[in-house]
Amino acid sequence: MSTLQNAYAAGTINTSRFVVASTTHPNAAIQATDGTKLVLGISTNASRRHPDPEYTQTQIDEAAIQGEVIGIHPPGTVGVDLLCNVAWNPGDLLMPDANGMGIVATTGKYYGARAQTAGTVGALCPVDVVCGLTP
Repeated sequence: MSTLQNAYAAGTINTSRFVVASTTHPNAAIQATDGTKLVLGISTNASRRHPDPEYTQTQIDEAAIQGEVIGIHPPGTVGVDLLCNVAWNPGDLLMPDANGMGIVATTGKYYGARAQTAGTVGALCPVDVVCGLTP
């Protein structure tokens, strides 16, 4: 079971991506772009738009745009969808890439999740939200 935490989106945040704090607004969050900041969690997998022929895939992939409320799965949440950008193995610690997607964490970077299963590139894969700094 997951309880979403809400934050102010300080920019566009796509679904199932790592999220970090932003200093632009109290309680603000932004999509992560690397492993240099402590991860707040993973954005909801719910789109801000319902699939419709009038919307582009880019619009459907958005969980929130600047000024909207974004739902974030915080640390301690299990079974959260994370978009995989580089294949990983069960148990791997994961950090954000330049687009907030999951990749295997490297030494000295902040991680935000632990893989439950093998990661398939381009797929939503289940992870447990955990945060820390790799040794």
